[in-house]
Amino acid sequence: TGMTFYYDRDCGFCRAAAQRLVGLAPLVDVAPLPLRHHAVFRSAGGDELGHRAIGSALVAGGGAWWVRAAGRILLLRGLDRLWSGSYRWVAANRGLVSRLTGLR
Repeated sequence: TGMTFYYDRDCGFCRAAAQRLVGLAPLVDVAPLPLRHHAVFRSAGGDELGHRAIGSALVAGGGAWWVRAAGRILLLRGLDRLWSGSYRWVAANRGLVSRLTGLR
């Protein structure tokens, strides 16, 4: 497809979220990597990181209208601080988030 979403293979929460992405964005390939800081969405348009990677994958992934709409909300520049801060917190605490959600 030329579009790949890379996630942290060592994070249970990240693996579960990536599996969910497979169903939500069927045109996007999903692949594990030993990432430490952020997810990456790679396409012909370049790389997007963190929450913008998730938003871009949802928009480009060919899913339902509400999936694409959710992706567009994640990409709204006016909400970058909110989404970025939330993403950074989850990324910094992914071990805790994985344990709390039972997704080790």
